[in-house]
Amino acid sequence: MKLPKAYSEDLKKNISAQKADFEYVQGNIKTKFSFQCPDDNCEAPVTCANLDRPKQKRKRDPYYKVVGKHSPNCKVAQDISHQNTGATSNSELYGDSDEYYDHAVRINLQPPSTKRPFATGAVSDDQESGDAGRRKRRSESGKRKIQRSKTLSSLIDAFLSKEPITVQIPEVGVIDINDLFVQINGQNIAEFEDELRIYYGKAWFNKREGYYSIVFAEKLTFEDITRMPSIYLPLDKALGSGFRRFRSAELEKLDEDNKPKTVFILSQTGPHARNGYINIWCEGPEYLD
Repeated sequence: MKLPKAYSEDLKKNISAQKADFEYVQGNIKTKFSFQCPDDNCEAPVTCANLDRPKQKRKRDPYYKVVGKHSPNCKVAQDISHQNTGATSNSELYGDSDEYYDHAVRINLQPPSTKRPFATGAVSDDQESGDAGRRKRRSESGKRKIQRSKTLSSLIDAFLSKEPITVQIPEVGVIDINDLFVQINGQNIAEFEDELRIYYGKAWFNKREGYYSIVFAEKLTFEDITRMPSIYLPLDKALGSGFRRFRSAELEKLDEDNKPKTVFILSQTGPHARNGYINIWCEGPEYLD
């Protein structure tokens, strides 16, 4: 669910992304990070993606993206949860407006504990035989086109192996796999695209009360802020995700080892700055490896 409006901390009212675009040009809005959830009882941070990019360089018009945790009583969060009921993570990435690209792969975020979402029009590269193969052959007959897909782990393996792969980005188009991955290495976050990217680098897992704080070893900057970016991962979501890497024993090892591990985080917007910190919002365990 996209937010039609967000609360502008500069204007002290709820406005649309189109209105935010106008006010930013007028100098009345300071940054794309100065927004909150529009619910009166919620202060979840919101980014107005693409707000700071010149219009001639935009691939998408500005839009709102929640990049933090909603309050328990937030009605906006309840609406999002209701609309997402029964939907797969994979189908949340791609929509009907995303074209078919024969030479590209899509990102499959389907948890391993559930059936693969053939209805979304994507088939995993790792499942070309049996029913998947038959479905693909039917698509070649002209009745239906099936887009190939790779899991996050498979994409990471392909990137590290330097495989020449083209990846489809939701609502944008295609991108070379080498441009999809961004190493965290002292950049200014204003330079990053507000599009889906995979950020990676060495990071520590720190167990807290009910969640893990994942802190990268290298820093990022924004204006006068220079910080090691962090990720918030709720413990209950990690344990209930079905991914082997987030089993209780594996997470305990990461915390007790006290050595940084190479972490990959799939983010639909760039890192965001707020209250002196720089964070990368994690939609769920399926976005992390």
